[in-house]
Amino acid sequence: MYKKFALIGLVVALVAGIALAKAVKKDLVPFAAGCPEEGAYGKVMLNYAKDADKTEIQINCWGLTAGTEYEVWIDDGAGYVSYGTFTVRQNGTANFHAKPAGDISDALSVAVNDAANNCTVLISE
Repeated sequence: MYKKFALIGLVVALVAGIALAKAVKKDLVPFAAGCPEEGAYGKVMLNYAKDADKTEIQINCWGLTAGTEYEVWIDDGAGYVSYGTFTVRQNGTANFHAKPAGDISDALSVAVNDAANNCTVLISE
């Protein structure tokens, strides 16, 4: 009897948790010809947690230029806003993580810019 109630409670908690979070996944594809990172690619996940009113931004990139600093820009419909920078590891991979306030999970576009070459390297489809 207690197991049945525990199972029902677990299901309700899981459904409530799903209702409080919204995740959007996007692919990052090469954008600008002429950038040294022509073979780069990446993945983005924007996960909005309603209870905390924050969107978790997780970006993973491959094929970038080692040691280079990149800036993350997100267009939420009102224009692009910078959410921070990251530096690429020696093997060409990089990760970026941020938790800004508000819901930007429906962002129109996510872009990764190479500040040194002043170009957009990766952009979401």
